[in-house]
Amino acid sequence: MKGSLKELEAQWRYLAGPDGLIWQLMFTAKGDLVGQKRFPATRQARLFGIDISSGKAFSDDYLLLDDCNGVPAGEGWFTGIETTTDDLVCCYAYRQHSPEHQGIWAVDLRRERVAWSRPELVFAANLQSELLVYRTSVFAGFPERHFLSIDPETGADIRQFGDDAHAVNQLRDEAMAEDLRQEILLPDFVTDAVTSERLQAAGVPESARCECIQQGELLVAALHEPDGLTGQWSSSLRVWRGGRLLYQDLMDSKVERPGFSNFLIRQGTLYYIAGKSQLVSVAL
Repeated sequence: MKGSLKELEAQWRYLAGPDGLIWQLMFTAKGDLVGQKRFPATRQARLFGIDISSGKAFSDDYLLLDDCNGVPAGEGWFTGIETTTDDLVCCYAYRQHSPEHQGIWAVDLRRERVAWSRPELVFAANLQSELLVYRTSVFAGFPERHFLSIDPETGADIRQFGDDAHAVNQLRDEAMAEDLRQEILLPDFVTDAVTSERLQAAGVPESARCECIQQGELLVAALHEPDGLTGQWSSSLRVWRGGRLLYQDLMDSKVERPGFSNFLIRQGTLYYIAGKSQLVSVAL
């Protein structure tokens, strides 16, 4: 099942490296693909950046450092990506012994440097021209959040909201969702009869769990199929247009549980993760 079929083929493939897992993917407003990969065996997290036209990594294995003391942020492991700006990747660390985020580091991966950092703040929303953030404090034993907005390119303060919940909630409601802001189409599980019929007509077994993205006659699906004997799962990606199969590839096999939401479409290009460590680009 592996490889290209008929009309479509992979433009490029990016490998995360030995034992690496591709963990997060986002796009900057200028069009770079950025992400985080993780190495569980050594508990290391690294950032990478890819030129989507060539598939070449302009940055790989970038370690996020806390520039206040020069040590790895989040012990080099407890970090992630919050959002992106024109050309910056806004990262966070976790509070010690807590699932809550703490700190914002805006990384310029093209230059492999931290453009600015605000370790005392927590990200709340991307408002395009501003980032809504807050700082925490404790009053009479109770935690409080003091909201403000900062410049996405410099990290400088712009507006102070304090504890004005009405203004903050209004801004949050007006903020564009990350997938819409980055012009990304994400898959949904199949729940409607029309899509189910299209998949059955294409020979997809009813036992498969399917995630799909549909654009007119284009149908992209990740099929997660169980092995009745072993209980393990295999996942494959397939692309149809007008009922005609154009592309297929194996995403994973013989795993205890399938990996969901491992593909997306942006501006006419399909991106998917194969074998947990390989990112593949296919022009649609």
